[in-house]
Amino acid sequence: MNDVYTKQGLNPLSKLSRIEAAFYGDTLEKLSSAKVKDQAIALGVEETSDDFEDFALIALKEMALRMGATEAQIEAEVAEVVVPQGAGPHKKWLKAIARVIETVSPLHGTLALRVLGQAHAYIRNQNIHDEVNKLVRPLFEDDEPVIIVSHSLGTIVAYSLLREFAKNNRPRQSPLFVTLGSPLGIDSVRKGFAKPRVKPENVLRWVNGADPEDFVALRPELTASTFGPGIENYPDIENGYSDPHSATQYLRDLRIAKVIAEAIA
Repeated sequence: MNDVYTKQGLNPLSKLSRIEAAFYGDTLEKLSSAKVKDQAIALGVEETSDDFEDFALIALKEMALRMGATEAQIEAEVAEVVVPQGAGPHKKWLKAIARVIETVSPLHGTLALRVLGQAHAYIRNQNIHDEVNKLVRPLFEDDEPVIIVSHSLGTIVAYSLLREFAKNNRPRQSPLFVTLGSPLGIDSVRKGFAKPRVKPENVLRWVNGADPEDFVALRPELTASTFGPGIENYPDIENGYSDPHSATQYLRDLRIAKVIAEAIA
């Protein structure tokens, strides 16, 4: 990523006292539902809980439409799907949507299901929430002002910890909070946080970036109606066709590089 800065005649990273990265992915993967991870979508949906179906149904449908599925395809699949008697009220729809996704974008569908499964686990399971936060919290403990750059599920964890520190009367001093490819705008994710859902205390600047083709960032803008005023949005980042959710490509966007450089200067 450093070449993005040097092309602008900048070398801001040299001014940082240190750069730290949180490693929690393996823990979250292990603790989140084994019935969701690393399975073909249709099989995964077959095994999900009623609670997960309630959490994920609307989001997965919107992701499917963004991947190129159509309402007509979903309706046709619903008419063909058979589910066991006594299955949850949304099982038929979720399974139908998953089967459509398998036909239009199976690799992206697997990622979508994994992201929703892990977001569900983190938000709805207190033990998983606590275990993940235990790994990330030490990076927030220092009193030195910190620039927080987060991606995908990391935006949920970072937002949660910033709220936690503020609630405990230790608001984290941050000149910049960056969220990239964030699922925070998904209704079920957003509603997992108690009101008020606003820019965390002592965060001076919140910048949110999304590629419009990134289905994980289902709501590419975090607006005043969802997370309060004062969030700067770049909803038109271009990460390329092969992986619109790429963290590396997000960080290579010149506007994102510029706001980070400005915060360091």
